[in-house]
Amino acid sequence: MGHQLLPFFFLTLICIPGLYALTLVPSQNPVAVGTNVTISLSEPINAAVGNWLFGSSTLFLWVSTTVYPGDSNQDGISLNITTYQLTLMSVTLKSSGIYVFQAFSPSTAKAEITLDVQEPISNVAANVSMTNLVEFNDTVTFTCNASGTPLWFSWQNGSSAVTAGGRVQLSNNGRNLVISGVTRYDEGPFKCIVMNNISKEESIQMNLSISYGPSNLRITASPDNMAYTSGSAISLSCSAESKPSASFYWTYNGNPLNVYGSSYNLTDITQNRTGPYTCVAQNEVTLRNAAVTKTICIFDPISEVAVNPSGSPVEHMPFNLSCNVVGPVDSIRWMKNNMYLYADNTITFFNGNSTLSFKKLTLSDDGLYQCAASNAVSNISSQPYNLTVNYGPINTKASGPDVVKVGSNVTFSCSSVSRPQSQYSWYFSGSKVADSSVYVTAALRQNDSGNYTCMAYNNITGIRSNASVQLTVLAPVTNVMVNMDNQQPVINQPFTLTCTASGDVEHIQWMKNNMFLNPENGTTLSSDNSTLRFQNLSLTDDGHYQCEASNAISNSTSNAYDLIVNYGPWNQKVEGPTIAGIGSNLTFNCTAVSRPQSQYSWFHNSSKVGDGPVYVTAALSLNDSGNYTCMALNNITGISSNASVQLTLKYPVSDAIVNANQQPIINQPFTLTCTASGDVEHIQWMKNNMFLNPENGTSLSSDNSTLRFQNLSLTDDGHYHCEASNAISNSTSNAYNLIVNYGPWNQKVEGPTIAGTGSNVTFNCTAVSRPQSQYSWFHNSSKVGDGPVYVTAALSLKDSGNYTCMALNNITGISSNASVQLTVIDPITSVVVTPDRLIPLASQSLLLKCNVMGPYNKIHWLRNNQNFQQSDGVTFSEDNTIVTFKNLKTADDGQYKCVATNLLKEHVSEPYGLVVIFGPQSVQIIVSPGIPAKLTCQALSQPPAEYHWIENNTVVGNQSTIEVPLKYILGSNYTCVAKNPLTNVTVYTSQVVNYPNAAVSVQASVLLTALIALLFPVLEQCL
Repeated sequence: MGHQLLPFFFLTLICIPGLYALTLVPSQNPVAVGTNVTISLSEPINAAVGNWLFGSSTLFLWVSTTVYPGDSNQDGISLNITTYQLTLMSVTLKSSGIYVFQAFSPSTAKAEITLDVQEPISNVAANVSMTNLVEFNDTVTFTCNASGTPLWFSWQNGSSAVTAGGRVQLSNNGRNLVISGVTRYDEGPFKCIVMNNISKEESIQMNLSISYGPSNLRITASPDNMAYTSGSAISLSCSAESKPSASFYWTYNGNPLNVYGSSYNLTDITQNRTGPYTCVAQNEVTLRNAAVTKTICIFDPISEVAVNPSGSPVEHMPFNLSCNVVGPVDSIRWMKNNMYLYADNTITFFNGNSTLSFKKLTLSDDGLYQCAASNAVSNISSQPYNLTVNYGPINTKASGPDVVKVGSNVTFSCSSVSRPQSQYSWYFSGSKVADSSVYVTAALRQNDSGNYTCMAYNNITGIRSNASVQLTVLAPVTNVMVNMDNQQPVINQPFTLTCTASGDVEHIQWMKNNMFLNPENGTTLSSDNSTLRFQNLSLTDDGHYQCEASNAISNSTSNAYDLIVNYGPWNQKVEGPTIAGIGSNLTFNCTAVSRPQSQYSWFHNSSKVGDGPVYVTAALSLNDSGNYTCMALNNITGISSNASVQLTLKYPVSDAIVNANQQPIINQPFTLTCTASGDVEHIQWMKNNMFLNPENGTSLSSDNSTLRFQNLSLTDDGHYHCEASNAISNSTSNAYNLIVNYGPWNQKVEGPTIAGTGSNVTFNCTAVSRPQSQYSWFHNSSKVGDGPVYVTAALSLKDSGNYTCMALNNITGISSNASVQLTVIDPITSVVVTPDRLIPLASQSLLLKCNVMGPYNKIHWLRNNQNFQQSDGVTFSEDNTIVTFKNLKTADDGQYKCVATNLLKEHVSEPYGLVVIFGPQSVQIIVSPGIPAKLTCQALSQPPAEYHWIENNTVVGNQSTIEVPLKYILGSNYTCVAKNPLTNVTVYTSQVVNYPNAAVSVQASVLLTALIALLFPVLEQCL
């Protein structure tokens, strides 16, 4: 026994390598009943000896090229001995199972695939136990049946999937759906969905009718207020969620109102209608009812609020304000100047705030007082009461002069600080003389001197106050005047001014221009200063002269005497032309320096012709030539003077015009002529406002009236004027705009030379020309249009040919032609790349074809937007329309485009994305040590492989990595199954695994000790 156990123990520690990795590729999987399927090898293999198994039964066995059918072989199954491809015709459900390929010589390989044959879904039918239900009361059952294999059942409510849980139960593999206590949201539509791997079908939709409610009752009031005013109207509306619709009735304070329906209207309400209003909803199907209540509050409004005072408000005295309210009151508040008042050491409130009491009024209590009364439906403020605190009089003052003139009226003013304004009385020598704040006396006499007293009295406060003024009355100085004794002030002659006045005059003083005057430079004063003498007047003596007479109580100043010294005329001048044109009107101006202004007279050759400083002649004739004299006279000084001007008359030049009698054309002669009216002495030409000198092919006639151009050029363009003149006048013509006509030159036709059938082509014709050329178009000598732009109709092949544009200048008479040759071809309409198979498998061939609609010159291919060339594994057809991949490799992945080109342009196809399908290949198992240990399965595959693990014929995992339980310390056999989800090709590899060494030495020692303990009895027997 010991001799047998020892070899087994060492066998479990050995890792057995896996088989050669080979995959099987089915043409389709799963497979529908009655269809054909082919199972191929993922890559070529030399299998001189091998077999195909179905499950554990042999289908075919071969040695070299000899094939031996197995015991499970049947009609419809065939083998290609060259490629080892297995073909199953018209498969049935019994064709499902595991198909195994094994190669025994010269190399060893094994691969298997599970073929799944299914029957398509049909005859889907769903039933419901009942359709009319009551919410929360009823339960409904749905049942679904169908034909086909295998079957997966699911349900949908509207667009949402139905899942089990709570009120919803699914049973019998989803065939049965039970909803307990249905709700209003379970009305559907419901349908049953049945699927398998190859088909999907749905039942017809079913709807439920579920009665519910009433629930979520609500009363809405319109208007919606916290409280309502007596006399207003209220509309109450009741709503509920219910199917069928609920019926309603109303109660007030629990008593029926005999009102049915969802609305209840209250009109002209009164305060005694306050209380709870209830709406009751009933559902005749669910036999349920519900109620909701809303309390309505009604109040009478306040109609009037007023503030009343208790008496007159006087400073330092108590005072009360009362708030009088008409209507029910909840609260009263007082405001001063729109700010709420609060009790303090100066004010208090009584009688529920209806009385505002001031302990002792001050001026700071002035303001606008209001009381605001409110209840639940109204809030009214009184009109403002303007509280004005009365006081005074204080600071009484009397004002007025203390010395005045005899005969004057004096004004005394009295003022005091007081509210309301004080009443005033005036007293003189104990007698009352006036009642007002202002007292104006009658004309005063010397015995009116004395004390004047003002008494101020406030009739509200009852207080009096006095103030006085002491007045003295004196005789004044008056009637002060300056006199000149009937003489005129003339330059360089003597002159006298005299000052007179009434009253007792003690002093006289003279002023010039408001400055006191001291005699000097030819001026003297009399002994009493009453006379001012000028020895010889000069212009510097001009000015405003006054005299001032005064005594101890008064002074008086005369009105100003304006002394203006008269002189002239001096510096006489006459201004006007010396030469003029016949028929014109002339103006002569005469000036002279004089005070006062001189009077002027005009004389022509000693005959008087006018008066005034300006003389304007009538239309002049030749006999109006001669001497024009102006005489200036000063009536005050008696002096006169003369001045003259000599006038000569001539005919003027006018109406200058530039004429041309032919069209200006380049390289041809051209003439401009200048004409004018009047005596023309000179003619001068201008171009663009610059004087013109003949040169470079231009010349002038002897009198300059004609400008000749020998051969016009474009530089001769411009604005030409002529100016005709003589000694007294000139006239310039309007501009003649010379524009030299030319062309057409440099004619061009622009447009395409190649176009596609069905397109519209635009040709543009241009030429340098003045004026603009007129254009005509010809196609192969036939006229087809006018204008500089010609747009063809939709082109056909017959529209190829020569298109000619003719440009004509109507002024120069010159025409020119230009052409373009157009070739019309059919366009390419589409370019599409198509593969010869939908699934490109590794190691198999693939053809990509370029399908072109329309004529083309060449085709080339792009791979990932780079030029794609022929190689060992890739060939091109002679016309490049077909690309052939001999044996597809993953390196062939990429985006492939076909580019077709004709004379019009390149056309690029949409990309064909090539992803080569392969695998699983190179399947291997990687052991990761640790506690617990991990096994990882890796395989090369496109798309990525799906993995599951088998340990001793039991599936232990569905991911690439699993953990090895500690219980398998002596080892176990693990198989990794890698499957390509697209081709269903499956590859196996196995590993016999003992428990890996622990990550640390302590764990390794524990494991080794445990093994030695287990083997110790065996070792004793061996020894």
